[in-house]
Amino acid sequence: MCTVIVGFDPDATTPLVVAALRDEMRSRPWEGPAHHWPERPTLIGGRDRLAGGTWLAVDPTGPRTAALLNGWPWDGRMPWEGAYPASRGDLPLHTLARHARDPRGGRDPLEGEDPTRYAPFHLLDADARRATLYSWDGRCLDTRSLPTGVTTLVNTGLDPADPRAARHTPEFARTRPDPDLAAPDAPVADNDEEAVRRIWGRWPELITEAAHAKPRTPGVGPDQGDPSGLVAHADLGDGQVWGTGSVTLLALARDGVRYAFTDAPERPESWRMVPT
Repeated sequence: MCTVIVGFDPDATTPLVVAALRDEMRSRPWEGPAHHWPERPTLIGGRDRLAGGTWLAVDPTGPRTAALLNGWPWDGRMPWEGAYPASRGDLPLHTLARHARDPRGGRDPLEGEDPTRYAPFHLLDADARRATLYSWDGRCLDTRSLPTGVTTLVNTGLDPADPRAARHTPEFARTRPDPDLAAPDAPVADNDEEAVRRIWGRWPELITEAAHAKPRTPGVGPDQGDPSGLVAHADLGDGQVWGTGSVTLLALARDGVRYAFTDAPERPESWRMVPT
């Protein structure tokens, strides 16, 4: 993934809300959120068919989530996946599995991992009590607790100066939803689009607006795009297209989670609720 917006407040009714946008080559095969891993039957997430891992997964029994962003190496080299023996997409699965073995939450999610096996990454590990970002740049592993409020994570990590973070964090913070997932009198939505709007408020609308705005590109070619664009799109030639292929919304309380997904963020009606 390339952008993860995190609203974290342990004192809120719903302490954790997340909007995660996955940017990838459109030709890379993947599957939508489901129980894809028989050896980890409680986990739900999208599956990268090429390497078998995920960019984001949820364990509803926690409840807890782990999400992955590709990082940039300390020396500026492009972090090509094939140059490393392990896939970064394994990290969210390993993280949730370790927490499942230690429900008290004291286990280091990267315990036993050799980070040099992986290309640079940023790994979000979050539940209703804490949200932590682990960043590996190929030389140093940095651990940071996310502050209370809304934070935008990008490929340079927790970087408020990034154009995306500077532009979008204030609006997502102003409209941060706080649904009561356990309310017994909560109205039943007629369809998934309505359910998404009731749970996440203005956030889906902000994502749709971003999908219709000038996109972000890799900064090469005649169209430089908008570096602050939340949604990415670039035609790289020879039929190769890179861009935002899907978006995940999460709302996670102390005893429940709601999960929504779309592979067409420009169309509000494309959102679907994922059973948890």
